[in-house]
Amino acid sequence: MKKQLISLFMVALVLPGMQAVAQEPALEEILVTAERREQSLQDVPLSVTAFTGEMVEEAQIVRMEDVTIRTPNLKMTAFNTAESQIFLRGIGSTNDGPVSDPSVAVFIDEVYIGRPSGASTDLYDLERIEVLRGPQGTLYGRNAAGGAINIFTKSPQQEFEARAGLTVGDYNLVAFRGYINGPITDNLAGKLTGNFRQRDGFAENVTTGQDLEEDNTTSLRGQLLFTPTDSLDILLGFDYTDIDTSGDNRFLTNFDIEPVFPPALTDPQQAEIATFGADPRKSNHDEIQRSDKELYGLMARFDLAFDWATLTSITAYRESESAWFMPLVPLLSDRSGGSGIFEVDDGAEQEAEQFSQEFRLAGGSESLDWVVGLYYFDEDVFKAERFVTYWGPTTGLDALFNTGDVTFNMDGSTTSIALFGQFTWAMTESLELTVGARYTDDEKEQTSDAVSNQPLTGAVWGIPLGPTGAPYTASGKDSWDQVTPRVSLAWSVTDEHMLYVTYAEGYKSGAFNSHSSSPELATVPLLPETSTNIEAGARTEWMDGRIRFNLTYFDTDYEDLQTWSLIDFVLVADNAAAEISGIESDFAIAFTENFSIMGSFATLDSEFTEGANAGNKLRRAPETSWSLTADLVVPMRNGASLGFIATGSYTDEYHMELDNDLRGLEPDVTVLDASVRYVSASQRWDLTLWGKNLTDELYAVHHIDGSFGGGTKIWAPPRMWGVSFNYGWN
Repeated sequence: MKKQLISLFMVALVLPGMQAVAQEPALEEILVTAERREQSLQDVPLSVTAFTGEMVEEAQIVRMEDVTIRTPNLKMTAFNTAESQIFLRGIGSTNDGPVSDPSVAVFIDEVYIGRPSGASTDLYDLERIEVLRGPQGTLYGRNAAGGAINIFTKSPQQEFEARAGLTVGDYNLVAFRGYINGPITDNLAGKLTGNFRQRDGFAENVTTGQDLEEDNTTSLRGQLLFTPTDSLDILLGFDYTDIDTSGDNRFLTNFDIEPVFPPALTDPQQAEIATFGADPRKSNHDEIQRSDKELYGLMARFDLAFDWATLTSITAYRESESAWFMPLVPLLSDRSGGSGIFEVDDGAEQEAEQFSQEFRLAGGSESLDWVVGLYYFDEDVFKAERFVTYWGPTTGLDALFNTGDVTFNMDGSTTSIALFGQFTWAMTESLELTVGARYTDDEKEQTSDAVSNQPLTGAVWGIPLGPTGAPYTASGKDSWDQVTPRVSLAWSVTDEHMLYVTYAEGYKSGAFNSHSSSPELATVPLLPETSTNIEAGARTEWMDGRIRFNLTYFDTDYEDLQTWSLIDFVLVADNAAAEISGIESDFAIAFTENFSIMGSFATLDSEFTEGANAGNKLRRAPETSWSLTADLVVPMRNGASLGFIATGSYTDEYHMELDNDLRGLEPDVTVLDASVRYVSASQRWDLTLWGKNLTDELYAVHHIDGSFGGGTKIWAPPRMWGVSFNYGWN
């Protein structure tokens, strides 16, 4: 409560300063396409956070993880480097099965990204990022029950422009970025963007000497824009990303809360090294780890303008390959390289292909804006995952049980077809009514092979040594359909003040358990996830656009919420119900032409109302969070400028696990990022000194609830600093 009061006090200190703002240029207008048409952010009756490409560059935002500290109620975690997990307002998914879908939809240039691994895109040369909170089922589809994230890259232009950048930093960070853009013919423009980044790891495996959590990323993006007539635009694009890492450092924590092993089997050092008293950046796993992924994408977009409407066609093909091998629970006895008690290793390979086609027709008049569309999606995914268990020499059981493993081979396919439409009617000069709906039909099929070569079946101390029955092959197939409507009423009280209320529904298609312990469970699908959201808000500007303040209240009910949890190394799937409500606000103040602040404040009240975890709070759902960014530009006599940006963010404590076990309770944390940027008088080059997590806070980005009375955590990056230099030609 004390920290919440402090947070509110900080906001209260800022807001009275609105009355003293000097008569200076207004805040920059941010244009978005959250409703599939270009609008000012202040005219959108939704809870939206948007970042322009310039904001992304100046704040040194390079990954989606960097967006989370500046966005209310957005959390992004990862089971490993290859599998991202996005949560909005406490809604997300932790399952990476072949026919399991995320609850927050991610789009790159309006192309839906089916696999979670595809969300880890490199953020460079962007037009903007939009984060839409709450169900977005009407315009964004079946897997936007929690929200949607839109990433827009910059398209080619007819004017020549090139830019190159070099970044160096601690942990031997070296990164090269650049693009070249310009005309090829009078009606053809091209753009090529590239990025290479290499960094040593934050952690060390003292047994193997391996550097963990290193980063080797290469990405390439190319686009051609052909404009044969004034009414036709054709955009062709490709992208490629390769990310190779040494895997995450998984650290066993809180072992001493519920000790399981008898003292005779426990090394004297075990209790100490398995708690927070040990070095969290060290590991003593016996095996060499790895985690890597490759992403490929092709896209063709056609925009044909008529006198009365514009026809848009977006055709896309995407392919991803990912693999990892790392400890699931590294229960060893000595961080100096001693032999261990017991280990569980996790290794997997996944290949996915998707094809999507969208046709959209949009038009408008003085009193009516409308959009209708047809969407088709097809995805095939193969995944092979292997869990290896073995006893260490410390126990004396290695000769008896030796090594065993369980392998799941899974094939999945998804086909989805949707029809959608939305109409916005200007009933009066100040009152707008928006009505829309989407019909979605989904069909999924999954075949699972479970194979075990364990000497024993059953479990020992909660450790699965194989399927509960004989190895099996099981297939499941099902289909679902759903209508997701939206109704919104917006009242423009003045040109600068808008009030709105919105009712919207979301839908996430059903799924199959990807790691079932029996063939019966493998063939029984989870029900589709549905949500209903009521939202009321105000979007306001003051003093001729020098002050911006937005406020949203939301109340959301989820039925058949798909939950996934790891219980004694067995993936358990279930349907539940939940209620979520809260407040989200953001503000920006231009005190002068060269000094501004922006910030956000959010609350979240969440609870499971049905299911095995009824009465518990949702995971990744902090009750309070806020961020505050100060931006100061100091002009210099020679025409150059010196810019200062500092961002502080606070996240209240929240649970990582569905059962709200205290071992998975992540403490509150405050993170500080800052940068100093020099821009030359010619605007051709700039030099930036930046730092992230300047106070070197230790906080987790993922937690695995395990046996042995403990859990396993993956830590966020430590304090980092670097220098970036950019040079441009035009």
